[in-house]
Amino acid sequence: MSWYALFVKTGYESSIKKWLDARFDDSLLTSVIPRRKVPEKKDRQEYHAIKTLFPGYVFVETKMNFSIYYTLKENPFIYNSLNYLNNKDKGLLPLDAQQFRLSSQKTDESYFFKEIPTDEMLIVLKLISESEVIEYSQVTFQESNVIVKSGPLKGMESLIKKVDKHKKRAKVLMNIMGREQLVDFGIEIIR
Repeated sequence: MSWYALFVKTGYESSIKKWLDARFDDSLLTSVIPRRKVPEKKDRQEYHAIKTLFPGYVFVETKMNFSIYYTLKENPFIYNSLNYLNNKDKGLLPLDAQQFRLSSQKTDESYFFKEIPTDEMLIVLKLISESEVIEYSQVTFQESNVIVKSGPLKGMESLIKKVDKHKKRAKVLMNIMGREQLVDFGIEIIR
């Protein structure tokens, strides 16, 4: 089984996960919505907000085929999945699938759906806990270096690009679905 990203209506990720869990057996399809816990302030009061790590995406682990794809498309809030049928990625199709388009030979349907590379998804899975929420990491500083003492960012210090001590957040460079983006994670500063 491989990991795929579904484009969904932003704000509906949780309801789509519930729909997927009710519609599919765990052995056929597993869904994940990575979320992160971050500190926020309102009226000088600090509280902990849970935010979606990648708004508008639900990740699924399955053996994708056209049958599963069209079942997913029955939900009006699931817009699409990453695939090789757009102009940008048509040239990236594996050779077997390109030949399938030119001839009528049968091939593995999963070729048409763009998988998330295993190394990218493993980082996301390492960060999330059982509840799919990325908790705070405990950090300290030595000179200008950030040292993660414990938490999900432990061992990932090289990905931390900036730390905002006032907001208690670390900006982490993540590569997912072929794009690099900075994501804020909550931290606890240990003195």
